[in-house]
Amino acid sequence: MHPTSPAQFEASRSRTIPQPELVRDDVWALAQQMPGGYLPYSLLYVLRDADGAFHVIDPGWDSPQNWSTLCEVLAGLGASVADVRSITSTHLHPDHIGLAQRLRQASGAPLQLHETEAAATGSPFDGPGNADAVELQLDAWGVPEHRRAEILRITAQASGFVPPAADRTLVDGERLDIPGFDLRGMLTPGHTSGHLCLREDGRSLLFTGDHLLPMMYAGLGLGAPSATNPLADYLASLDRVREYPGYEVLPGHGYRFAGVAERATETAEHHRRRSREVAAVLEDAPDSSTWQIASSLTWSAGWPGLVDFLLYSALAQTEMHRDYLAGAAR
Repeated sequence: MHPTSPAQFEASRSRTIPQPELVRDDVWALAQQMPGGYLPYSLLYVLRDADGAFHVIDPGWDSPQNWSTLCEVLAGLGASVADVRSITSTHLHPDHIGLAQRLRQASGAPLQLHETEAAATGSPFDGPGNADAVELQLDAWGVPEHRRAEILRITAQASGFVPPAADRTLVDGERLDIPGFDLRGMLTPGHTSGHLCLREDGRSLLFTGDHLLPMMYAGLGLGAPSATNPLADYLASLDRVREYPGYEVLPGHGYRFAGVAERATETAEHHRRRSREVAAVLEDAPDSSTWQIASSLTWSAGWPGLVDFLLYSALAQTEMHRDYLAGAAR
């Protein structure tokens, strides 16, 4: 795997915001700032079709600054938001769909999601009495009292985001209506159950959203509850994108890169290694709680460094690995 955008690569390393840049003829990438400090930006993509109209992939976090950046880029191309004809989001998280409502109102363009994602509730914490449900989950995971407040706070914030409803749904393999492009949707569940990658065969581009990232491993199961194990779904989805080794990856965060097969293999091994760690803990102490297992695993930030959402995600993924192992044993 190697970066194909030196500017994005350096910005990712220095945690700064890269300038908008041309990816291919009629394809631009622009960074959208994110709050919170965990990730500095997401990547929004603008496509200009054969008729001169524009299409947006993954409108970022809803903020005046991000809206201004999008308007400025379009103005630099001799257009405005009124020239946008479609909006496609890879999934329902606010850093990938936040600006969609504002953009839809200004342009009249439809918002598109995969049908599974469109049917989802959006947040993993949505639902009646979600605070009580989270408390029950923390009980089941064995989370100590002094670490509960931060999880309850972050889950309350997450459940407050209401994503916009889709105007149009996409199915796996469907070609998007963008003249001059051969852009097709690929269902790649794992990060969320309806996560969508977009494959542009004419330009050998793969828009991966949060499915495959160059500088980190995406969290799994961070959408509405699924009837299947998100880890098993994700490993199968990695196999799908691995089939396009010559494509340049345009991810939702970080930087553009080549080497999709290498990165997919590396990512799969990361998760399988985590499963082996979980299995080793359970072999020595089969009655361990999810908290006890998670605290014994190797985390990039270190176990003490996991706070707020990162702590919740670590616990959720530990439980996911435990269920995955149980399913494999049956």
